[in-house]
This record gives sequence, C-alpha cells and structure tokens, in this order.
Amino acid sequence: MPSLPYKMIFPTRQGVTVVTRQMIFIYILVLLIAGEGSVAAQNVQTGHYAPGWNGNLKAGMMAQDPGFYMQSTTMYFNARNFKDGSGDTVSSDETDYLLTSLALVWRPDFKLFGGDYQAVVTPAFGNLSGVPVLVDGAPQDAPAGLTDMFFSPIGLGWHWSEFHLVTALGGFAPTGKYNFGENDNTGLGFWTVMPFALGTYRTEKGIFRDLPLLATGGLFYEIHSNQQGRDFRPGDSFTFEWNLGLEFTERTSFGLTGFFYRQVNDPSGSDAEPVDKYRSNGIGLTLSHGIGPVNLNLRAYQDFDVHNGPEGTLVYFDIAWGWPQK
Repeated sequence: MPSLPYKMIFPTRQGVTVVTRQMIFIYILVLLIAGEGSVAAQNVQTGHYAPGWNGNLKAGMMAQDPGFYMQSTTMYFNARNFKDGSGDTVSSDETDYLLTSLALVWRPDFKLFGGDYQAVVTPAFGNLSGVPVLVDGAPQDAPAGLTDMFFSPIGLGWHWSEFHLVTALGGFAPTGKYNFGENDNTGLGFWTVMPFALGTYRTEKGIFRDLPLLATGGLFYEIHSNQQGRDFRPGDSFTFEWNLGLEFTERTSFGLTGFFYRQVNDPSGSDAEPVDKYRSNGIGLTLSHGIGPVNLNLRAYQDFDVHNGPEGTLVYFDIAWGWPQK
C-alpha cells in the first residue's frame, strides 16, 4: 500500500543531502472485495495512493542541494484475509501483489514563496486494477503491466533549524490498461488530484543529544474523476502517515511507522451503489541506511481493522541515488 518523501541521502561536499521522496508515489493496489465477481467488486473503489509509501523517518525533508535524483521503489503485499464491509473475514485464501516504480526528480536552483522547488514524475509497473478480487467466491491473481503514472508539477520545501516541511500538488494519470468489467486491467481508469503535505521534526536537545529524535507526519487527500466506461466517481480518499524513531548515525535511522487510510465519502454517479466505506490501518518498522552514493530504506507493515478489502503484510524497499549540484 505507495512520494519522494523517503529521504534520499547523497554525499555532497562535506556532508549529506536529504531529498524528500516527496512525490514518488505509487498507487494503492485497489483493495477491494466482493462475492459477485469483478464487476460487482468495483463498487468498492479506493484511490491511487498507497498508504506507507512515505514511511521514512525523514520523509518531510526535501533536498537542499539542486540536482537530479532517482528512486526505485518496490512494494510487495501478501494478503491473507479478505474482509467485508463489517470487517469480518469472508476468505482466507492467500494472494500476492507486486508493484515497482522509478521516480524521476528534478530539483532546480529555484525558489517560490521562499521554498525550494521540485518536480516529479513516476512511471510504474505492476497492478492497480482492483484485482485480486473474489471472482465466483475465490481470489484471482492480478495481471501485471504498465500502471497509472504519478506526477507532481510543483512541490515546495522549507527548512528551519529543527523542522522541515514539504507541500505539493500531485496527481495520477490513467496510463494503465483499463476496460470496465475485464479481469486483466492494470490501471484504475480514472484521474486523481492529490494535494499533500509532509513535515519532519528533528532535534538533538536534551536526552536526544547523542541520538537525535525524528518525527514525521504526512497528510494526503485524493479527489477522483469519473471512471472510464461508466457513470461512477469513486469517493474521496484520505491518508495520514506517521513515523517516529532515532537517528543512530548521519546515514542510519530506525523507528516505528504507521498509517490510517479512510474513504471519506460515498461514490457518486448513476452507476454507484451504496456500500460500506473502505478503511485500513497499518503499523510497522522502518530502517534507512546509506552506502556510498546510495540510500536504502526497508519498511514493513501489518494491516489491521480493514473493511472492504484484503488484510495482510505490506513491505516496501527503496533504492535512491542522484546527482546533486556541487
């Protein structure tokens, strides 16, 4: 469940630079469930953003050095229980999801409203189509292919002595294959606009003098267009992410991470039917470590209190590198 807010650290001059993975989002595997086949399942439609995509302790820090940066993110989700609208298990058949993306980040030497400017585009390969779903009572594995693409034409980052803030406007384009009612879709078939903000607090005061404290929070709100092939607009989606941990060295941090995902309102349109809103929560661990010019992050979540979707274990692995201007 996937911005470039995961810190990307690169050696520069005599220190390191942190690049907020500020928007390298990839899209939420559409976590659906229905007992009447794939068409019925699409009455429950989540958004594009995958909760936990920014589960890094320095997710609110944008790179202070201009340059060009890249980040590869692989997301793996092992679903073991499919939940109905009341949160009850209706199937315990195991199904796996896999998604990989490459964020291309341009951070020019330019400021707007006092904040550093950054733009991101993120093509991805995998599946976002809402499959697996229950087809004739049994989960069906998802096809794979080019998925919907994330883009953020504007992101701004500010830096203070102990607090860093990123605000941005992003979106998802329906570049993945989508035909309503088919089982081999790899996209969701609609556009999404997503404003978001990430803040990171870092302090070395008091008891944190030797091991700095890192605390990050992120807010993401999705607004969707009509889905292709029918008069159906998914309800808005809201995600809150949090990270709390310690910086053991300048290139190594470890801590707790979690998210709350909620469908905000009901879908609309003549093809929309009343259903229980989708919801999911997750808690896990996040570890970042820098090796030479590359920064790595591994994080894992366990879902809980899921309604209208699959519940299981979610794992992300990031590899980030770049070419900061000296």
